Amino acid sequence: MGVVMSEHDYWQVESSVYGGVGYAPATLEEYAAIAKALDDEAAGFAAIATAWESAALQLQSHRHSAPMCVTLQSGDPSAVVPGHVTAPYAALGNRCYDHATACQRLSDDLRGAADLLIRAHSLYSQAEMTARRMFTELLQAGTQAKPGYAAAGVAAVAAGGFLAGWTIDGKPNPAWMSTFTYPFQEGVLSGAGGIIGGVPIGKSIAHTDEVNKAAGKIANFSGPAKDVVQGNHLDVREVQANADVVRASGSVAESMENLRRLAEERLGKIELNSGLEYGTIAIQRYERSDGTNSWLVTIPGTDGQPDSPFGWAQNVELMSADQERRRKADSARMVAEAMRQAGIGKDEPVALIGHSQGGIVAATLASDWAEEYTIEHVVTAGSPVANHPIPQRTWVTSVEIDDELVAALDGAANPVTDNWLTVQGHVSPAPAATPSTVHSDGSCTPGATPITGLTPYDAAPVAGSTNGRELSHWIKYHQAAYQNATDLGSPAVQRHEAHFQEVINGELKETRYYQGRMTQSATIAPSERTTEFSTFGG
Repeated sequence: MGVVMSEHDYWQVESSVYGGVGYAPATLEEYAAIAKALDDEAAGFAAIATAWESAALQLQSHRHSAPMCVTLQSGDPSAVVPGHVTAPYAALGNRCYDHATACQRLSDDLRGAADLLIRAHSLYSQAEMTARRMFTELLQAGTQAKPGYAAAGVAAVAAGGFLAGWTIDGKPNPAWMSTFTYPFQEGVLSGAGGIIGGVPIGKSIAHTDEVNKAAGKIANFSGPAKDVVQGNHLDVREVQANADVVRASGSVAESMENLRRLAEERLGKIELNSGLEYGTIAIQRYERSDGTNSWLVTIPGTDGQPDSPFGWAQNVELMSADQERRRKADSARMVAEAMRQAGIGKDEPVALIGHSQGGIVAATLASDWAEEYTIEHVVTAGSPVANHPIPQRTWVTSVEIDDELVAALDGAANPVTDNWLTVQGHVSPAPAATPSTVHSDGSCTPGATPITGLTPYDAAPVAGSTNGRELSHWIKYHQAAYQNATDLGSPAVQRHEAHFQEVINGELKETRYYQGRMTQSATIAPSERTTEFSTFGG
């Protein structure tokens, strides 16, 4: 069911779906044929609309063909001079325009239906991804060959976006810079990664992990530096919540809402009075009808606190192409230790959901802790995870916004496979509410807050968005993107949704919260904490 907009929803998200389909070629051809037929009919009605408009113009031309004829010029049959006869040109012209409007509306509806069919069934996703890869590779090669020109070009586009956004919002807003540069982000970033990682232009075309190789090199320096400043002793302990922050979940959408609640509560953006602080994750145990357990781990993103394992430097380590370097990232080992403390068994099914750095942690655990845990499904929101070596047996549902930048930091598009689904959202202004009108006869036309296009399924509103452009990396934008993909009725989304629900199927038995802190040495007495966890440098 579509989401009803409120008067405070200023932005909306329209989604496209890539991967996770697995249709037979014949089935795709059938859907493509239907979409083409709808589009052809739309073109036919558009031509009819043009013909009706042309007829209206011809009538107007006939009416003014005899400038000296008063009766013809008036266009009013009731004002006919004796002996003269005229057609009701004004009424005929209005009828022609009415027919033109109706035909054009029908054309738009048919074309909208074709577009929805294409988006819901990912009919041309393979061609789109191929074109995207070629464009990215060209930008990457150009960036490596002429880095100065590439930097200047992106800077110019960003500056243009900043000025345009200033005009639109009436105030300076850096968020518009990302909006204008998003088509170039992956290519330029992968090119920069190739330069830092020392990958020759010829060899880089066959790979997509240039950024990850560069991150590994940077982490060799940033990791030790971080240890000096922040310390490398990690304390992980269970903490109690005074409020119900992460609640029972039975779907990806509900889990994303819990992720938002935990992320914003620990950053102080909402007030649930839970007592939870930064560096906190949630682990839930669900009991199935056969008595076995399944688990859901909720992992928010970077909080940037000085002693948090979810600091900025950990992102670089998590993005490394080297497995050992990824395993040393404080946020990854903190979640792994919390999972151990929670008692998750090796053979018990686990689902992970994370935003931003939390999503990279989830992908890292699925990639590098595959022998310790049975991670069956990973959901990421705004996380650059395209190059993480996640096993084929693990299902991945990635939700990204095209202009958020963070998801593009890996310099590559996500893999397109049956078990890896990407929902990509595009942000646009939501239509303004129409006011209620009271007519002279006492009748009333109610106001409305429609979603543009054919149906409410064209786009989903971003709850609580502001009237100025925001950074689309906020979780609420990913929630809207997933909502729209669900509303489209995409079979690929339905398949992934069903798998996620199967993993966590059962009755919620407990929700436990774990907090991590980085120190130079053990500062918490063993009697005052649940577990002291120290590991190798990182």
